[in-house]
Amino acid sequence: MSLVGTTQWWNDGKSVLQLKLDRSRKWPFLLAFLCLRLMAFAPCMLPQTKSKPVKRAAVQFTWATKTLKQLSLQEKIGQLIMPAFRGTYLNSQSAEFKEIERQIRKNHVGGFILFAGDVYESAILIDKMQSLSKLPLLIASDFERGANFRIRNTVSFPWNMAIGATGSEHWAEVQGRITAQEARAMGVNWIFAPVLDVNNNPSNPVINIRSFGEDAELVARLGVAFVRGAQQAGVLATGKHFPGHGDTGVDSHLELPLVTADRQRLEKMEFVPFKKAIENGVWAIMTAHLAVPTLESDPDIPATLSSKVLHGALQQELGFSNLVVTDSLKMAGLTNGFWIGDAVVRAVKAGVDVLLDPPNPDVVYQALLDAARRGDIPEERLNQSVEKILRAKAWLGLPKNRRVDLEAVSQVVDNPHLQRQAQQMADASITLVRDSRNFLPVDVRRIRSALAVLVLGRDQQEDTALFEEELRRRLEELTIHRVSTGSTDDQLAEVLKRAETADLVICAAFARLVTGTGTVGLPEKLAHCVNQLIALEKPVLVIAFGNPYIIEQFPQARAYLCTFSNADVSQTAAAKAIFGEIPIVGRLPVTLPGTAPIYSGIERPQLSMRLEADLPGELQPVKDRLGTLDSLLEKHIRQRAFPGASVAIGYRGHLLYQKAFGRFDYSPRGTPVAPETIYDLASLTKVVSATTLTMQLFETGQLKLEFPISRFYPSFTSGGREKITIKHLLTHSSGLPAHLPFYKDTRGKNEFVKKILQTPLEYEPGTQAVYSDLGIILLGSILEKITARPLNELARDRIFAPLGMAHTLFKPGPSLKSKIAPTENDPWRSRLVQGEVHDENAFAMGGVSAHAGLFSNSGDLSIFCQMLINGGVYDHHRIVKRSTLEKFVARQSLPPGSSRALGWDTPSGESSAGSLLSSKSFGHTGFSGTSIWVDPTRQLFIILLTNRVYPTRENNAIREVRREVADAVVTAIEGIR
Repeated sequence: MSLVGTTQWWNDGKSVLQLKLDRSRKWPFLLAFLCLRLMAFAPCMLPQTKSKPVKRAAVQFTWATKTLKQLSLQEKIGQLIMPAFRGTYLNSQSAEFKEIERQIRKNHVGGFILFAGDVYESAILIDKMQSLSKLPLLIASDFERGANFRIRNTVSFPWNMAIGATGSEHWAEVQGRITAQEARAMGVNWIFAPVLDVNNNPSNPVINIRSFGEDAELVARLGVAFVRGAQQAGVLATGKHFPGHGDTGVDSHLELPLVTADRQRLEKMEFVPFKKAIENGVWAIMTAHLAVPTLESDPDIPATLSSKVLHGALQQELGFSNLVVTDSLKMAGLTNGFWIGDAVVRAVKAGVDVLLDPPNPDVVYQALLDAARRGDIPEERLNQSVEKILRAKAWLGLPKNRRVDLEAVSQVVDNPHLQRQAQQMADASITLVRDSRNFLPVDVRRIRSALAVLVLGRDQQEDTALFEEELRRRLEELTIHRVSTGSTDDQLAEVLKRAETADLVICAAFARLVTGTGTVGLPEKLAHCVNQLIALEKPVLVIAFGNPYIIEQFPQARAYLCTFSNADVSQTAAAKAIFGEIPIVGRLPVTLPGTAPIYSGIERPQLSMRLEADLPGELQPVKDRLGTLDSLLEKHIRQRAFPGASVAIGYRGHLLYQKAFGRFDYSPRGTPVAPETIYDLASLTKVVSATTLTMQLFETGQLKLEFPISRFYPSFTSGGREKITIKHLLTHSSGLPAHLPFYKDTRGKNEFVKKILQTPLEYEPGTQAVYSDLGIILLGSILEKITARPLNELARDRIFAPLGMAHTLFKPGPSLKSKIAPTENDPWRSRLVQGEVHDENAFAMGGVSAHAGLFSNSGDLSIFCQMLINGGVYDHHRIVKRSTLEKFVARQSLPPGSSRALGWDTPSGESSAGSLLSSKSFGHTGFSGTSIWVDPTRQLFIILLTNRVYPTRENNAIREVRREVADAVVTAIEGIR
């Protein structure tokens, strides 16, 4: 095969810049040109460097020139070679480590490319490699979507096309910066990113979602932003794959692709991102192993080996004078037509500076050395590449500090703050292409059963664990099926059978890009399965985790969502978007032929699962009718049933009514009650904290209703106590007394529990229902035993913080005292109780107990009650499962006739629920004058907070007030006259 396009363009050792100077005698212009070129390619400073760019450029040129003069021919040749290594632990006597050491010492290699590995193993190995080398090493890696592209336990970014769907230069720059920060922390100083290929071929099997999109200007904008972020953070960035790999139908890992675009198309499309990156100082350009007849007439010559492509188009026309690096020299697009020894010589003569990942570095080294000795590659030509390599090393600061700071790795890599930014990128990228029935977002409150079908494409080992976890966290009754090419017909039939009874079907196609396979679509067998699911006329959502073009395989999909990525952050973002936790705002960065044009996308707002303050018009008359409640409460204040009250009523997801009445005490100058006033909840503590925590542990299997108390307290076995179970404690049917004044001679929670364990039973467990504080105190101690955490911390972290209940707490501090309604003038404590728990036993236990001690206001409790109406979820935070909640609020009839549910109470006779709440209602009261009732049938809650025990507990008028309030609310809602 004749060598076409490899003429000696270096012209007796002169650089491209020198040629331009020789050919033009317009010195003023050329001096200005020279200054501009130096400024353009004196890249941004490292963060820790305080010197100005001009000084930095002078330093790097001086060191590079001086060092170049000291190198032997063999050392110069070695600088061009970049073998591969893996970031794993290597014993210093292992064959693998010895080979790395040999390449450094014998072949004088200029650097290495890092493939898969772990963070610390990579950093340790790189540090050792740097210590072995005479000259600092360039350590490169394909961090196309961050370090996570190659290295585990680093920040997970979505693929480039997802960034394209955001259209955000900000996010592209942030990605570049974070990628560089993690890279430098591990010792990687050169990243082979960004991909600047314009993916204008939907069938492209090798670029696809690696590209920002099909619009050259979009790719250019985002690519330049990435370069800016990466190089400002101190790494070499690389635009790839020149002259453009976006319009190829075959994978260059397998064979030589052919790009048939004419010159005009190349200049308007493929060249645009590279031109912009070059203008903005990108440090390196990677070549592509593909044929471009428009630039190189011989169709057998890959761009990597073509002087017309590299010297002509890239360097002369686009003005690039920094590093040119090959794509991997192991790829069949190159090796199918050339012996590697011949190929590398041709590549250097064509304009390549760095030879990446050769299949045999020794062969490459010897071939270059032989070519140099025979004059086929003049030493002046080698000097040009070596000097550029040395300048890059100097710019990176490697001559002064090449070592890896292992102590700093844990401070930078996989930093949660950086990961949150990556998640925000993924969130902004989710794109809804089709939703003909307004299916999204899905309201989990309306889903009873769901099916997730994970279509694994050609990779049966696809990691879908995170997406499965995200779905399970949101959906209670969820069945997951994984289908692949290995699935049998019976297995696929079972999927269809299960889909027929599901309220929701999520079909997640993991059609990710796997280079070297030659395809990115779904196998026909799996596409047929998806189409069968769509044909069921059920709510079926199809999600593309990766290649967005696969919709051509199931054009009848009624709801189609694109993530453009299978990364962890994309799996999380997809779940958030499906259920309305984030708005859907992405735009297609590519055209989906026959389906949707570029930049199209259906927007969906975030689904509110909060208690709304604004009332729709149809609820205003209901609110107006609640005016009767004002006069009712004011009447009872005048009658001294309580000095003040805070009331909140929620209806159909809206805060229908929230008002405060009276004062902290009966003094006309007393502090007025406000909606924000905090009350001692007394026994509401039992349901708001202890029962809710019990539900959570019940769900995890840590606590079962049939567990005997002796499981946790082995001595609790005599006198029938061995029969007491968790269920008995929750239904107040344990046989323990209602109350004993242990506070008179006992201090501390442990001592209280000891006394309860020694207390004789008053009746056989399960035969009576006697409301018992002692049983719930015991339950609280069991919760703490199981979790090894204090009850107040458990409630805070598992309930109040997720719900945003900022004013709900045990043991409020002195700063809150003025905002807390007082309770009783307590003769035992000889003072007015305000800001400390009223219940004497709870006080003696330290202020934290499962039966009493919690403080809150009507606003926080409104959130809690709305969570209950929502089926255990609020603002997309699931506290308990709907099925668990329904189990615990259902009347247990233990013993028969008891109104008790599990922890909760239900309406009965003359209870505080009044006579109009539905039979499915549940609630609880507190001794201090508090109560909550929830009617899920009406989507209604009623909160009444008072300090009826002020000034003494002898006032019992609150019982009738609770009934009147409940009936007045239902009457107003129903419009009863």
